Amino acid sequence: MIKPRLRRGLICMVMGITLAGCSGNNEEDMHMHAAADSSMVPIKVELSWSPEEISVNDKVTFKAVVSQDGEVVEDAKEVIFEIADNAEPGKSTQLQGASDGEGAYVSERTFEQAGSYTVTSHVTARTQHSMPSKELTVQP
Repeated sequence: MIKPRLRRGLICMVMGITLAGCSGNNEEDMHMHAAADSSMVPIKVELSWSPEEISVNDKVTFKAVVSQDGEVVEDAKEVIFEIADNAEPGKSTQLQGASDGEGAYVSERTFEQAGSYTVTSHVTARTQHSMPSKELTVQP
């Protein structure tokens, strides 16, 4: 019969070897895969809207053109347009951007009140995040 101390020692060794084998190359594979999909060059986001001059009840199209290293990014994970009313701090609306091809992501909204707003595009693409902001004025 095996002594209890020796048995515990053997069980600990078997468990250690098993755990070491399970954690093998998975982490390395994940890092290599992530590195292949990313670039050290930052993404660039050009935020705009049309029409440029906006009046109450006008339909406005927000647009974020995403590029990296001079090439368009058509596989952004997330594009959100956040519109904050400068007269009411803490109050904002978020619009989901949809791809319209060629690296452009768009969303539409109608403004019911005149005022000053801050528009921020939150873009997550290729393991990076960019959030440029611009001021927008809605005329009565």
